[in-house]
Amino acid sequence: MSALHIQGLSCSYQKSSVLKDLNLTLHDNEIVCLLGESGCGKTTLLKAVAGLQNELSGLIKIRNKVMNDSVVNLPPENRKIGLIFQDYALFPHLNVFDNVAFSLTDKLSKQEKQQRVNEVLNLVQLADMTSRFPHQLSGGQQQRIAIARALAYQPNLMLLDEPFSNLDQHVRFQLIADIRGLLKSRKMSALFVTHSKEEGFAFADKIALMKTGKIVQFDTPQVLYRQPCSAYVADFMGQTNYIDVDVIEAHHYSCAFGVLKSESDLSHQVGTKRRLLLRPEHLTVALNPEGEGMIQQVDFQGALQQVVVRALEQDFIVKHSEFEEGLILKVGDRVSLNVLNHHFITFDGE
Repeated sequence: MSALHIQGLSCSYQKSSVLKDLNLTLHDNEIVCLLGESGCGKTTLLKAVAGLQNELSGLIKIRNKVMNDSVVNLPPENRKIGLIFQDYALFPHLNVFDNVAFSLTDKLSKQEKQQRVNEVLNLVQLADMTSRFPHQLSGGQQQRIAIARALAYQPNLMLLDEPFSNLDQHVRFQLIADIRGLLKSRKMSALFVTHSKEEGFAFADKIALMKTGKIVQFDTPQVLYRQPCSAYVADFMGQTNYIDVDVIEAHHYSCAFGVLKSESDLSHQVGTKRRLLLRPEHLTVALNPEGEGMIQQVDFQGALQQVVVRALEQDFIVKHSEFEEGLILKVGDRVSLNVLNHHFITFDGE
């Protein structure tokens, strides 16, 4: 049984199409990240699943129960979902215990409510703060309370709308690790919206990268980074360099660097012109007075230097480890560039 199934979902706003015949399935105990630029439709999609979006067509099911179709449109309170927002949405006049208990039905006895609240507060490691009020808590603690409130409801699906964006980096990634572990231990499925690929990498099992109302690629973070289906995906998922190449045989390209060998078979005919994707980690630099490149910029990043090399009438971004190679580069150095063997990814040439 899938935790969430979306088929042919479309949505318009003021006669403008926001979602376009979109399909998506979440499996049990799976965390999926909706990733994309502002305005791509990711928040609209989350609202549609939550029952907070009008002007929809298509099918939405949660655990095989229809939420939306041509006849049905269940309100949010009947969808058994947990909602977590970036602004925490806690009640300032209620203490921690009452904020968490607010999501619980009146059908539970006082003792059952007490037990449920204590259980989820233990899970988020805040069991000793039941009497505190939101203004007495840090941002990370407030978000943990919001998550505890959602868990107390025992939802079939968790929906998270940029829940970590208001936190500083150290707190953010610790909370991401903790909440991911918590959801996994409870075997819960979650749909998570963010504009940060780093958050998506850390939190999600799979990423649905969106562009103008459509999902352009849906797979694990590793696949989207290493095997992007388009230059758009490649550029969104990390820093990129490109160089024009010609296919000359089964494993080889010819380009301005010379002949390059791929570790996998090339699927294009000999003579085809392509654009080769080169991540910064696919390139190395070496000091060379006769080299084709010159260092234009050096950014210290701890264990690595990120350098920009001007070569072959274009700029290349390279990650360089000064510790491994004992070489500290500086602006103005003449260098040669080398392409490491890897599984080549190419896109249509000009």
